[in-house]
Amino acid sequence: MRKSFKKAAAIVLTAAMALSMTACGGKAAEETKAEAGSEAAEPAADGETKAAENAGNGEKLKMTLCIGRKNDLSFQQSAYEGAMRVQEEMGDKFEVNVVEMGDDTTKWQAAFYDAADSGADIIVGTGFQNKENFETIPLEYPDTKFILFDQDVDYSSGDLGNVLTVLFDSNQSGFLAGAVAAYYTTGENAANTDKTIGFVGGTESTTVNNFLVGYAEGAKYVDPETKILTAYVGDFMDTAKAKDLANAQISEGADIVFQVAGGAGNGVIEAAAEKDGVMAIGVDSDQYRTLEGSNLQASVITSSLKLLDNALFKICSDYVEDPSKVPFGTTVTYGLKDNAVGIVFNENLTKSIGEENVAKVKEILGKIQSGEITVSDAAELTADQIKEIVNN
Repeated sequence: MRKSFKKAAAIVLTAAMALSMTACGGKAAEETKAEAGSEAAEPAADGETKAAENAGNGEKLKMTLCIGRKNDLSFQQSAYEGAMRVQEEMGDKFEVNVVEMGDDTTKWQAAFYDAADSGADIIVGTGFQNKENFETIPLEYPDTKFILFDQDVDYSSGDLGNVLTVLFDSNQSGFLAGAVAAYYTTGENAANTDKTIGFVGGTESTTVNNFLVGYAEGAKYVDPETKILTAYVGDFMDTAKAKDLANAQISEGADIVFQVAGGAGNGVIEAAAEKDGVMAIGVDSDQYRTLEGSNLQASVITSSLKLLDNALFKICSDYVEDPSKVPFGTTVTYGLKDNAVGIVFNENLTKSIGEENVAKVKEILGKIQSGEITVSDAAELTADQIKEIVNN
């Protein structure tokens, strides 16, 4: 076991957090916090990891998903739903544990150390906030597999052959969201006749800007005269600030705003719900579904999906079939063709832009899948090039 003051402090923080969460009402069995302080698993013979050994001999694999909040109605909820699907459909193969780490990212490292020390075979995390955690902690636990969604790592920084990073072609779903926005802003249901649409991101990062690049290109594919307003919250938690930014864009003529701000993005949906003729585009999860029963639901025209649930389930399925099918030590990217990104087609979208335009969006989707339409990737662009795509 790694012995250091830093880790000891991390375990204390995690234990305190777990106690606090229990005091708030407890958790279901599959979400119970793993017990801190146990020794790390011993390496399997012949260099084979314990996870692969367990997968091969029929023992259940212990998988721990560490996320901020399982019910953020967005990105992390999709990961949680994927873990629950693994538990429900492959419960004979996996023992799934879900750890909610809270919004204070300075405490997240403790949760990952705790999961590794408690004997997890596979540890799953999400987001750019965990880049450093997944570049350092796996080095100390070479016998454990680590999966990081929506952020890559620097594989040259050390022996990270036990780390799989998973990225998404969110520019593709962003393109479809942009097409929807362009059809809505020129339609009869829009608040005004301006061809202005909005975008509120969490942070000005490559991950967020990949949605933006697709959004801008999709909107301009439908109507080159579309104007796109952009703003960033600075984090993924400040709902009030996200709402203020959306209201500022609405006051400038935007009658549809795409939020790529995680939990903070619910503020964008609130702003849209308070204005006639204004709609919001959700992100990551189907926010029309997750907001069912809320007065915000009707304001979600569609959602740009990043289907972590499908991706996590696929990886777990492949791993139990044959561990070598999962390319640890590399980055994989999933897109439309993998059913890992997309947008929601439902009655609210049809009501908002009409059947004819829905059919056009589906046609655009097919063209992206076939390669007829190629969407730019923010990772391959400079900041100035991104601005040019948005503003020109």
